[in-house]
Amino acid sequence: MMTMLLQHFTLLILVMILSSTKATEAHGFVQSLSGCSDKCGNITIPYPFGIEKGCYLEKNFQVNCTTLMLHDITFKVIDISLDGFMHGVLPMAYECYNSTHKLSGLDPIIWTRRFYVSSTMNLLTTVGCDTRADMSFNGIDYVAGSTSRTNCHMVYEGICVGHGCRQIPIPPKMSYFQIRSQRTTENVGKWSFNNCSYAFIVQRDRYTFHKTDFDDMLNRSFPAVLDWTVGHTDCKHAKEDKYNYICKENSVCIDSYSGNNGYNCRCAPGYQGNPYLQNGCQDIDECEARSLNVCIYECINTNGSYNCTCPLGKSGDGREDGSGCSYMEAAKSLRNTLYSGRKVFSYHESENDLGLAMFFVSSLERGCLIQVLDDQLKKDGMNEHINNIAMLAKACIELEGKKRPSMNAVKEELNQIRQSFINF
Repeated sequence: MMTMLLQHFTLLILVMILSSTKATEAHGFVQSLSGCSDKCGNITIPYPFGIEKGCYLEKNFQVNCTTLMLHDITFKVIDISLDGFMHGVLPMAYECYNSTHKLSGLDPIIWTRRFYVSSTMNLLTTVGCDTRADMSFNGIDYVAGSTSRTNCHMVYEGICVGHGCRQIPIPPKMSYFQIRSQRTTENVGKWSFNNCSYAFIVQRDRYTFHKTDFDDMLNRSFPAVLDWTVGHTDCKHAKEDKYNYICKENSVCIDSYSGNNGYNCRCAPGYQGNPYLQNGCQDIDECEARSLNVCIYECINTNGSYNCTCPLGKSGDGREDGSGCSYMEAAKSLRNTLYSGRKVFSYHESENDLGLAMFFVSSLERGCLIQVLDDQLKKDGMNEHINNIAMLAKACIELEGKKRPSMNAVKEELNQIRQSFINF
């Protein structure tokens, strides 16, 4: 209502209201507890993870900044996402032979404790000729093998389809398992192009097979994904324990999609930052970037959202996906007047044919301004506010320039009137 009133009178007296643009500053979101480091080199370690004692939620979330290993887990961290997953490197299983015997090998037992190896984002991968990979989990063997036995030279560069390379999905809820790489014939070690067999877990689409991989894998590593959660129950039960509930203000709780006994926190829509920290979720200023809002004209940021406004003389929701902005009746009248050539100011016409500005003054002096206003500007108890704006408008169209207030004075007065509306 306040904005419509200001638009109405400002249009009638042709006074432009200066708009100010709110300066914004880039937010550097805090990622760790106060006094704690949040970086290992160029890797960000966000809470609930931490480096120093007292800086992580629990021991499983401690990161050794020297080795980048999680506490008591053979997983080297590459990055940690607050979306509930982290990239890192798991040990590779391998066997290497010469023409007579096995030279070296490793069948790692992997324990990721409370973190699950993501079954949706990883694949068990086998590389080698006449090779298979066994993965033991909960007493069950999962096997990935090269289907090309004696014709391993007929491999396909760039794809894993069973000829020298094969990939299969892994089971869910996997946190303690063993990977083994085994040759299936005595040929491995006798070929000039393949003396080793390899098995490893890798993120989908992050490994491309090449023929040179047959004898050039031991010094390489590939990213795998672990799912992580906090707490030991689902959101419904976690919220009942307010003392131990981890999600902070302006955040929401998300049940684990991986089947973990826990949950994740997300900043609520309109906020960004770290939902595990006090005041960690900060408002997104959607008005800073055009791509973040659907305003046609002016965007006004609010906590967790934003509002769109229309320019002087137009009304509507101001949104591209809404009603937009259309001319108000007063603006239409002024526009039509200007198009038809009618004078905005007229001092020689009868009262029945006054210019717009003089008609406004005449209505004000005769005490009937309320009666000639648009219905959309009328509201019980608003007469005093309307009169204050009208008196300011009248002062702005005084014939003698020295009697008219300065633009700064007008701006200050309008701000005071605006404040009175807020308290109304």
